[in-house]
Amino acid sequence: MTAKGIALVTGGAGGIGAEIVRRLAADGHHVIAADYNERQAAEIASTVGGSAVGIDITDANSVDDAFETVLDQHGRLDILVNAAGIHLQKLVVDTTPEEWDRIQSVNARGPFLTCRAAARAMMRAERGRIVNIITRLNFGNPYSSAYISSKNALWGLTQCLAVELAAYGITVNGVAPGHVGPGTGMEKQFREKAEKLGLSWEAFEAQVLKTIPVGRWCRPADVAAAVSYVTSPEASFVTGELINVTGGFVGYGIAPPKEARFAQDATE
Repeated sequence: MTAKGIALVTGGAGGIGAEIVRRLAADGHHVIAADYNERQAAEIASTVGGSAVGIDITDANSVDDAFETVLDQHGRLDILVNAAGIHLQKLVVDTTPEEWDRIQSVNARGPFLTCRAAARAMMRAERGRIVNIITRLNFGNPYSSAYISSKNALWGLTQCLAVELAAYGITVNGVAPGHVGPGTGMEKQFREKAEKLGLSWEAFEAQVLKTIPVGRWCRPADVAAAVSYVTSPEASFVTGELINVTGGFVGYGIAPPKEARFAQDATE
């Protein structure tokens, strides 16, 4: 059976990216799982009849080579989903320039490079869908300054691209998950945040769930469903938008405690 479209998903080797690979394949697309871990990406793709390509999204040559490979093999690219991303749980005062740059490189520079490569191919075809996985936790979020800054940069890129590519029939949208948590392998960062806030996991989880009217954590499948919609024909008039997938989340009611080491009478 002929695939409806050719889709490439960065970060396709695991987590949200792997679930998006599965969902787009179920939608009838041939899906390419693109990841630094090509072997694991290939394992995911093989379960849905897709394929894989190795990529370092922080390296322009690696990105261009990966997209050239895809275009040589398939002749076109209809969908790009940027799901690759990394996190860091640190106060601003403890974050090194190297750590800051690493987060920005993967979460902001990487999608810039992949969007640029995809846009060039899609503009020639005068069609396409680009989806960037951002975050709904993009407010004053303790211990997450590097991550939040990178995702806000990605949201800015998304909005600009939506305008630049509209005349070519290309839509560009963001999907913003809330708390993707327990049972997904992605709750590690939340457990670190709970510890830094001085809370047990049970207490932290209770606080989080109080802020989610639906009463449960976000699942990768919830995010993939939103991606499925904005890449569908029915979403041709949806561009430059941010689709929140949060269960109604509104915001934290938790502030980090004072650091004893910064007390005025602390010993130098």
